[in-house]
Amino acid sequence: MFRDGPLTRRAPETIRYGTGRCALGALLVASSERGIVSIMVRDTQSQLVRDLGARFRKANLVRDEKGSRATVAKVRRYIAAPLRPFALPLDIRGTDLQQRVWAEVRKIRFGETSTYSSIAGAIGAPKAIRAVAQSCSRSWFAFAVPCHRVLHTGAKPGSRRAGRQYEWVEYEAKLLAKR
Repeated sequence: MFRDGPLTRRAPETIRYGTGRCALGALLVASSERGIVSIMVRDTQSQLVRDLGARFRKANLVRDEKGSRATVAKVRRYIAAPLRPFALPLDIRGTDLQQRVWAEVRKIRFGETSTYSSIAGAIGAPKAIRAVAQSCSRSWFAFAVPCHRVLHTGAKPGSRRAGRQYEWVEYEAKLLAKR
């Protein structure tokens, strides 16, 4: 038996965003009514806006520099000194597995790193190493969900691997050395 429910149309979600600069480049912070949905750091502002559009294809994206100014400033200050867990409200969207991975990643303290296999074990899915890696690569919460602190087994801060992840770990290591 097939039943077709009532036809409903939801209005597109409105996501407001603001931009700025941080020590690592151009910064964008986007928020829904429930909290921050994305924190991105890229080389250019145009990259940020393009990536936000790709992430939220059906949303009504509203550039709101004035309304987002305070949140962007708090995020910028956090990136300058990510010593404690991120305190602003997040609207984290993902599968159940992604939610578990990101919750575990948020436990990694400033100055420390973990591995994909350690995170997989900690969430009770020791064979889901690839899924953990994919979840980390799909996190849209730079520094708030510090997936950059999750490295391949055997990798160390300062290793010769390329990519934003390792640059951010090195950035945090320099901050730690200054303390």
